[in-house]
Amino acid sequence: KTERATFMRPSYWDSVKKECEQVVNHAGLAYWPFAHYRITGAGAPAFLNRMIANKLPAVGRVGLGHLLTPTGKVYSELTFVRLAEEDFYVTGYSNFQLHDLRWMKEHKRADEQVQIEDVTSKRAVLFINGPNAEETVAKLLDEPVDLARTEFKAFQWRKLSLAGAETIAVRMSFIGEYGLELHVERDQVAKLYEKLHEVDPKLGDWGGSCMNSFRIEKGVPLFGKDITKDHDAWEAGLHRFIKLDKGDFIGREALAKIKDAGGPTRKLVMLEVMVGDEQVDCTGNEPIRCPESGKVVGFTTSGVWGCMAGRSVALGYVYSSERWADGTRLQVDILGKKYDIIVREQALMDLAAVRDRKAKAAGA
Repeated sequence: KTERATFMRPSYWDSVKKECEQVVNHAGLAYWPFAHYRITGAGAPAFLNRMIANKLPAVGRVGLGHLLTPTGKVYSELTFVRLAEEDFYVTGYSNFQLHDLRWMKEHKRADEQVQIEDVTSKRAVLFINGPNAEETVAKLLDEPVDLARTEFKAFQWRKLSLAGAETIAVRMSFIGEYGLELHVERDQVAKLYEKLHEVDPKLGDWGGSCMNSFRIEKGVPLFGKDITKDHDAWEAGLHRFIKLDKGDFIGREALAKIKDAGGPTRKLVMLEVMVGDEQVDCTGNEPIRCPESGKVVGFTTSGVWGCMAGRSVALGYVYSSERWADGTRLQVDILGKKYDIIVREQALMDLAAVRDRKAKAAGA
């Protein structure tokens, strides 16, 4: 089928919905182009602790951390897999590869015993998500490993051998569905992809549009889209990743001043967009208005038709705390027309684990 160019919801969205349903009902696989770094040395823990606002994960665990500017703006977002006390496997966004590498090297002190190696060309990652993801992966284990979620818990990692491919398996999910990240040598990724499909013929594939549907309907912001160097860490909603009590880090003083002054004047919020039967959604940078005055009071950063929520959803920054409350009605401009939007404090689609807990409670 030939897709026509449009600013409205694309006709291929039915295919995106099928990808989402495949993940929710069974499992789906995606290749994701990350940047990869190895940061080692006696000074690595102190160096990284100074670079990010969060605390570093313990050995055997995984953590999310943000590089901040001296003014508290979000410079980048990285994931840290702590392989050993002085050995960190770090991943970030591929389009920020040199950007992040330069920042870390510029802030490394001459006397610090830290080695920063860019291993992007050597590493690759597959995401496998869905309720049957672990069962599928287990079929390729060369040696027995308990992959049950009760044993291999969130924000932990395991070293696996999958059909001969040495793998760092990470228990985390950007899309809010059960699953694993499988990090392997780049020359092994195609073989692993094929083997996973071979042992599970029902395994689907999913991509960026599916990811956006999942993340936005669950209220998950994307760095580089919803969070950039234009936004400070407080207004971006990164509170649980900011540890002012851990000691000094780049941007700490600025964030402390913002907090002491009463907090940010704008905030990233989730929005339900009331489009009715019209095939339109926000995409980002649409003006958000006060319905009474027409005054611009914010802007969207991303938007999509939420396939599982069955609603048009968006994320955006809104000024003034009285507009942040759940149920607040505002308006957004899309393609020259105003649509009502509603601020939602709770995500329009629950995380997989939350859905299961609710289902269990309802059946009790």
